[in-house]
Amino acid sequence: MALPWTAPDGLGKDVSLSDYEGRPVLVVFFLGFGCVHCIEQLQALEPAVEDFRAAGIEIVTIGTNTVAELAEAEGQGEDREQIYPFPILSNSDLDLFKLYRAYDDFEDMPLHGTFLVDGHGKVRWQDISYEPFMDTEFLLKESKRLLALPTVIGNARNVSNQGR
Repeated sequence: MALPWTAPDGLGKDVSLSDYEGRPVLVVFFLGFGCVHCIEQLQALEPAVEDFRAAGIEIVTIGTNTVAELAEAEGQGEDREQIYPFPILSNSDLDLFKLYRAYDDFEDMPLHGTFLVDGHGKVRWQDISYEPFMDTEFLLKESKRLLALPTVIGNARNVSNQGR
C-alpha cells in the first residue's frame, strides 16, 4: 500500500495522496529545478498528461525545491499560470523521499522515483533510480495494463475498471 503523504505547492496549499482516493495517480519524485534530467522528465510528461487523464490517471510531482522556490519558478499571485499541467509539490526536507525509499542513505541524497498508485492506494508499479524514468509511452501502456488487472483488497477481489 502507498504510504499517505501531504505536501505543499508553490502557494503553500497542501495536496495529499488522499485527494486522489478512488482514482489512479502517477506520483513522480524529482530532484528539483536544479536537475537538468528532472526538467527533461517533467517536459516529457507534459505532452503526455492528456493521454494519462484520458486513461483516468492523474499526475502529481514532488520535488526537492522549497515552497518559496516553487512560487518563484511559477510566478507570483493566485492567478499565475502553472509551469506544468500537473501539481508540483515541495518536499525540501526530503521526508517523503525517504518514506518512499527514493533516497540513498549511503550517499545521503534523494533519488528519482516514479510510482503508479491505483484508486485503492496500492502501488502497482515503481521505478527508483539515480536517473529519472523517461519512457512515458511505456509508462502509459504499462499503467493501463496494470490497472486493468484485478486487485485483492482484504479478502475481496476487485475486478472494477482500472483498479479504481
